[in-house]
Amino acid sequence: MTAISSCALGEGGEQPSQAAPSTENIDPALAVRNPKDLKGVTDACQLLTPEQRTTLQIEGTPAQRDSEFKEPACEYDGSAFTAALDINTNSGGMTAAHERRSNFDNFEAAEVAGYPAVQVNFSKNLCNLAVGVSDTQSLHVFYSVISGGTPEMEDTCGYARKIAAEALQNIPPA
Repeated sequence: MTAISSCALGEGGEQPSQAAPSTENIDPALAVRNPKDLKGVTDACQLLTPEQRTTLQIEGTPAQRDSEFKEPACEYDGSAFTAALDINTNSGGMTAAHERRSNFDNFEAAEVAGYPAVQVNFSKNLCNLAVGVSDTQSLHVFYSVISGGTPEMEDTCGYARKIAAEALQNIPPA
């Protein structure tokens, strides 16, 4: 299995705080309007259905992986790309991510299916994407192109957003 770096939105090498994030300090501009709840998701590999994996051209069998957040995570290895989905219910949503923006080589606000997101430490070959599914929870997508099966797959953050949009459909509402 190809390892994907998950140094996305933690504290720059430190373990993310396990304290419950406060909702008092949420930036209204980053608030989630239709929150979802990741706390009930015990298997991150269930966030993409077999049909969605086929549509996304994800090869192979999904596998559980260790996560920097100590929560459910799943990795997908293939010949064109490797991707992973990590659940983060302990380290805050997009407000917390924006507060840590100086920890990253690059940081860019984004949106995925109407949800606030950030792309960090991205390059031509990889993208780390976090999508705020509630004001205190996020779904992380780590995407690394290997051989780029299609031109669409070569757009690392674009394809990470596409994977996240599919996964969002399977997260229960809050």
